[in-house]
Formats: sequence, structure tokens, C-alpha cells
Amino acid sequence: MRKLMDRRALTLVTMLTALALVAGACGGDDEPAATTAAPTTTAAPTTTAAPTTTAAPTTTAAAPATTEAEMTETTEAAPMGPTELDVAMIMLGTKEEGWYATFIDSVHRVAEEMPHGLTITLEQIEEIPYADGERVIRDLAQTGDYEIIVGHSTYSDAVAAVKDDFPDILFAFSGSGNEPTGGNGYWIDVFIHEPAYLAGIIAGAMTQTNHVSGVAAFPFPNVNGPLNAFIDGARFVAQQMGKGEITFDVAYIESWFDPATAQEAAAAQIAAGSDMIYAERFGPFAAIEEADGVFGFGHFTDQLGLSPVVLTSAVARWDTAFKDLVDAWYAYTTEGVPYDAPMERIVYTSMVDGGSSLGEISDLVPAEVQDGVAQAEAAILGGLLRVELKTDPPE
Repeated sequence: MRKLMDRRALTLVTMLTALALVAGACGGDDEPAATTAAPTTTAAPTTTAAPTTTAAPTTTAAAPATTEAEMTETTEAAPMGPTELDVAMIMLGTKEEGWYATFIDSVHRVAEEMPHGLTITLEQIEEIPYADGERVIRDLAQTGDYEIIVGHSTYSDAVAAVKDDFPDILFAFSGSGNEPTGGNGYWIDVFIHEPAYLAGIIAGAMTQTNHVSGVAAFPFPNVNGPLNAFIDGARFVAQQMGKGEITFDVAYIESWFDPATAQEAAAAQIAAGSDMIYAERFGPFAAIEEADGVFGFGHFTDQLGLSPVVLTSAVARWDTAFKDLVDAWYAYTTEGVPYDAPMERIVYTSMVDGGSSLGEISDLVPAEVQDGVAQAEAAILGGLLRVELKTDPPE
């Protein structure tokens, strides 16, 4: 394999020390601010039962008898809260797709933590067209089996039509294209532009052609945000290394899931000279594997294990968002705190908010570059670097 990077990369660590203070990398978000409050699995994990406590040691003297009045007072002072939480999730596509898989993974991680001592189960219902959303959500609510129902896509119209008929259920929906409903209907979202910027640092340091590209679904804000950050990171580092101007192009395949078309788009980009490709959709890795010296970057889930050409991934994390939903349901159930979803999208825009992270980095990335990425990540987490969120199509 040809040499991945020249000797200028040896100065990358010191150059990236200044990264955190560069004004050009900072800016305001075009989307709502984060709240101050935050590969595929096929089934919700079975949570282990709480450990059985051993019997208290026998004492030589009998404990004084407890009167019936005292027992009643103790019971009223320490009421038993719910121990189980059943969640249903409907999705437009299949659970193998990154948008859905990352939410499922987050629910599983939260379930393992057992917040409030809850055993959380997740029912997944795939391939529900938007037109059928209201019917399916209503059917799920009428069963009485679910305390939280999530429409993981543009299902706000369906939630708005159903939520008032089931005031005890917490409903949630996610992503662009929705409208706020308030009450017991929560609009949540995460943005992953910060880890995409970090991935762009790797691309800018390692490109040999100065041609970087992306294969994406539609020119929507959630899609354009990480694409813009990716190229911003690549261009900044290439400039610092004296590598010259980085050109960037993006191919929108006009589908959320069409690996064959995405593969063809990546092949065309490689033929045009691109050697670093951000795969916002599934498919490009197959084309990259057939080329020499070309590498890819995963999107939404940690995709390092999917292909040897993957260098890292910008990962979405819904853990904090889902925990906030659980907390809202628990407070309503145990304390009667009313559901009060804001009339705007609740966006977890930053790695600090727990909305995203950088995936594992390939060993193909030189140690000097990994050190530089670690410094930039620390700057983001420390509040010294704020990556601008740009939601227009990249240029």
C-alpha cells in the first residue's frame, strides 16, 4: 500500500493544539440549542434480576413487636414505585439501518443501567409507512402494554392525533420534518456534527489526493450537519499541514436505504479522484474496498467492524435523550408531575450533552493523527472548541 501520509503529519499534534482556539472553527448553531436537562441488535436485552439479598443475621433478643398502626404508617411513608417499563418503537425502515439501530443500541445501554430500578423492555415494529403511523400507534396504545411509545422518525402528525386519548402514555418522535405537539408528545433529536468534524481531521491529514467526498440520502439538516463538519475538519487540518486546498463533493442518492445506488455513487467519486469518503448511507464501503488507498468513514453507528477500509465513525447516542424520557414518565407516574413537552425540538447538539461520540479509530490511522484527534476532542469537551453546525448543502 502506498504511503498514507508525508512527513508533514509529524507536526500535526502541535498544530492541533491551536485548533481549540481557532475562531474560524467556532460559531453559532442554526438549530435549537441543547437542553440543559441530554451494529445492530435484534431484540431488547434481558435484564438480570436484582441480586437476592441474604437473610438478616439472627439476633439473640427478639425485636419488639410492631403495632398495626406503625406498619400502616411505614407503608404509607415508603410507597412502592413501578419496577417495569415497557417501550414500543415504530420505524419507517428496518432495525439494521443506522438511524434506527443507534436508538435501539441506546435503549439497550440504558436498560442495563436500570434507572429508577426499572426493568426496561423494548418492542420493535419495523417498516411502518407514515400514512399508517396513527393507526399503529393507536393500536399499540390501546393494548395498555406500553408506557412509552416512540415513533423514531417523522411521526409527529400521528402522535398529535393520538396522544390526548391516552394521557398516561408518554409519546416521542424524532428527526427533522416533525412539528411540536407539547403535553405528552416529546420531539427529540441528536446532532453528530462534532464527531464528524473529528473524523474530518483524519481525512484531511491522510488524504493523498486532496479530494474528499460524501454519499448521503437527502439534503436535510440532519444530513448536511455532519457532512459540513466533516469537510470543515478536513480543510482546517490540510491548511495547517500546508497540503493545499481540499475539494469536496457530495452525492445525494434520494433514498434512506439504497446500498446499490450508494455504492455506485462512491465508485464515481473514487473515479473522480476522491480517496476519503463519508458514508452517510450504507453502500460506499463496497466500492471503497475495490480501490487502492481509499478509505471510508461510518455514520450514526460505530462501523469499524463492517469493513477494513473504515477509519472511524461519527456515532449518534440517544442515551441521554431516552433517559430524560424515562425520568419524565417516572416523575409523572410516581409524583404526578404533569407531562410538559416543550413546543420545540429538544436537541442534544453536543458531545458534552451526550448526543454523540467518535467511534473506535482504526489502527491504519497513524498515532500522530490519533493524538491530534484526541486533543481536538478534549477541546470540544472542555468548551474551548465549538464546531459550527451548518445545515445547508455543503460547498
